[in-house]
Amino acid sequence: MPNEKDAVIKKFLEKPENFSDLFNGSLFQGKQVLKADMLGDLPGESMISFTDKEGKKVSARRYRDVIRKASGRTTYAVFAVEGQEKTHYAMPVREMVYDALSYAAQVKEISDRHRRDKDYRDSSEFLSGLLREDRLAPVITICLYYGTEEWEGPRELYDLLDIPEEYEDMKPFMSNYKVNLVQPADVDSENFRTDLKLIFSLLAMSSDGMGMRKYIQEHSEEFSHIPYETYDCLRELLHVDKWWKAESKIEKGEVDMCRALEEIAEMARQEGKSEGKMEGKLEGRIEGQENGEQIMLIKFVTRKLLKGKQEEEIALELDEDRDTVTRICRAAAKFAPEYDSEAIYREMKKL
Repeated sequence: MPNEKDAVIKKFLEKPENFSDLFNGSLFQGKQVLKADMLGDLPGESMISFTDKEGKKVSARRYRDVIRKASGRTTYAVFAVEGQEKTHYAMPVREMVYDALSYAAQVKEISDRHRRDKDYRDSSEFLSGLLREDRLAPVITICLYYGTEEWEGPRELYDLLDIPEEYEDMKPFMSNYKVNLVQPADVDSENFRTDLKLIFSLLAMSSDGMGMRKYIQEHSEEFSHIPYETYDCLRELLHVDKWWKAESKIEKGEVDMCRALEEIAEMARQEGKSEGKMEGKLEGRIEGQENGEQIMLIKFVTRKLLKGKQEEEIALELDEDRDTVTRICRAAAKFAPEYDSEAIYREMKKL
């Protein structure tokens, strides 16, 4: 996997119940279509080789993030997940290639079997590699988007095509390809039965400290003993991996997150209740809080800046002192648009 976030998500989805719940909750509106006991392993690598017109061997190879085979009554289906932290502006083409390779691999497997068994009945079957009655397993791919901003890219191939006005009549004859995009803002967390309910709920309110705090208080029983894999996912996806330390909270493979999550909510709220705060002055806030709290506040402010929001609007949404937000924005301007939170924090200490 290319980064730590992808790695923890892959580990979380290795559990069959989490993998099936992702599809059931996001695509099937909570209906239990995919069962955990139906799932089996498939290789993440897809490859197809062929000979071009010049006789050269050409190979195409792709690696799936997570892929499983689900057995049905008579056959099976393929379910795959591609994780994305940032918008991918060619996602329809990317997923189309992944799925096409999965189908091509199935054709090759069936064709190899027929050639070995020599059971072709005519030249059409021989050239096709398939018998008339052969069928392929359906492939369903989810694009799981866990970025901090809303997905801005195309959701289907048509969105990516630049069709000249004079060729508009051709559109019905062009094959489209839809991206099964799953992002927190678009799903109902109540459709999930596993810890995905907690994950999607918190991701949807990642910049709403008050909302997070209320949700945590209402679900304290669940948060007091969650599996480490769930904790790790939240720690990475909420971008607080540097401040949540699990080692002291792990017991029998579980983590008590209530205290940690409440601290994160407090970081976002910044209501002036921390000891040592001086209302309206950044220096007082630094004295009364851990460095991590300050950096978390910077993260929330810069997320709002990336959405084009102004200082006054940010202060109102975060229920934060306007002077503090102004100081953060002034320091952040030097680091736009990447907004390195720790660098901004160091810059603020110089002001």
